[in-house]
Amino acid sequence: MPSDPDTLAAAVLRLPSADRARLATQLLASLDGENAEQAASDAAWAAECDRREAAADADPATELPAGEALAAIRAELAARRAARADRASGNRSPAGHA
Repeated sequence: MPSDPDTLAAAVLRLPSADRARLATQLLASLDGENAEQAASDAAWAAECDRREAAADADPATELPAGEALAAIRAELAARRAARADRASGNRSPAGHA
């Protein structure tokens, strides 16, 4: 059996298509173990997306229009930046509680 990948590929490409398909499936399956961590991460994110979608479907009143959500995030970030700037300048009181 050839050990050089190019020689091996040339030999495999001469096989009938059914054999090449079976071999391709086996090769791809062998990579699954190498990508197990990524697959686990992908599965966890998919589950989190499903959980969030179910929560939104269960209580539509909690949904915000995108503009309002972004405005709330920007306001929170601005408040955190201001608090950090206050601490850096020596003002140790929490933002808004001077």
